[in-house]
Amino acid sequence: MNKFIISTFISALILGSTSVSASGNKESALTPIRAQDILNVMSCKDKKAEDQIKDRIDGTKVTCGEVTKKTASAIEANSKASSSGGGY
Repeated sequence: MNKFIISTFISALILGSTSVSASGNKESALTPIRAQDILNVMSCKDKKAEDQIKDRIDGTKVTCGEVTKKTASAIEANSKASSSGGGY
């Protein structure tokens, strides 16, 4: 019984420490982009601006030009922020 308690305690310490170190992105310099917008940008990657796609989240039709215009500033800001060469 003592071995079980000790192993449970040790595994809780190990799992607790990895979850804390992996969640350290609360104050990032990157502009947040919604997952819905990322999926739409990925769908429009090889399409023209006037082509329409079906939104994967809510099923509406959107044009690739609208998607690109909506997320261009955030993507541009993120590429500038992440090109600093690392942050460690």
